[in-house]
Amino acid sequence: YRTNYVSTTKYTILTLIPRNLFEQFHRIANIWFLIVSVFQILISELSPTSSWATIVPLTFVLTVTLIKDAIVDYRRYVSDKIVNNRITHKYD
Repeated sequence: YRTNYVSTTKYTILTLIPRNLFEQFHRIANIWFLIVSVFQILISELSPTSSWATIVPLTFVLTVTLIKDAIVDYRRYVSDKIVNNRITHKYD
């Protein structure tokens, strides 16, 4: 028999960080800031700003987005659990 189990979550505990980072770096702006940050850290004498001037904002944005996505996914999980635990009637 097939089940009527509903799952709309995107992440699990193990896949939250890697999958979220993968999704975040599909945005061209995040890739750009990562490349600029790497160059500022590796070649600090060429940069007019601090080597941490781009890596800190990038890390902040990625962290806030990860937390937001985790909260949204947890709410999906709770909603799925409510739907999956409803009493149903089977008609023949």
